[in-house]
Amino acid sequence: MDRQELLSINKDRKMEVESYHSNFDFYKYEITDESVIREVTQTEEDIQQIGKFMAKKALEMGRKLKRVQEILSSHGTGTFVAWFTSLGLDKNMVYREINRWEQFEKYRNPAIAEASVRTLEYIKKNNNKLEEAEIVEILEDPVEAAKKIKEIEKKGKKEAEIGFDEKIKKLNEKIEKAYKNIEKWEMEINKLKGRNDDFEED
Repeated sequence: MDRQELLSINKDRKMEVESYHSNFDFYKYEITDESVIREVTQTEEDIQQIGKFMAKKALEMGRKLKRVQEILSSHGTGTFVAWFTSLGLDKNMVYREINRWEQFEKYRNPAIAEASVRTLEYIKKNNNKLEEAEIVEILEDPVEAAKKIKEIEKKGKKEAEIGFDEKIKKLNEKIEKAYKNIEKWEMEINKLKGRNDDFEED
């Protein structure tokens, strides 16, 4: 029997229980033995829970690393690096988890805890271009994150092309307006020359 995965409170404040279901297609691989399906599903759920626990702890580690970084920032360049090196911590891991914490602080989205390094780097690099709804979309399904990022980039390119075409159109309109102004000014110059000629004849 599957263990219960998550308890959530619905609008009526009643407790509702969701049981864990595997996304793996056992029948595709001709696995029909219920005891095998049950054991693999149970183990899969355990792995998922361990992953969530580790993600939560990674977020907590990022918070603590960020705090020590702030404390040591007034104690000279390189102090923080020397400190975490003395603990045997890898530089990439330290800054990756600090970045994870900073993004969690910024967006307050718990899914950041489970996001891949690539996803976090993409969000950090493009945070000025991305709308909050797009960030949520990327984070809500870690498995589909890469696909969502590609869709957003494709959409961005189309918008950039539309923007480019719009700029060309506006510049052409300005050129046309400038030509009309030139014609108008040339007519005014000719009128002034005509008046000047009349004045000289008098």
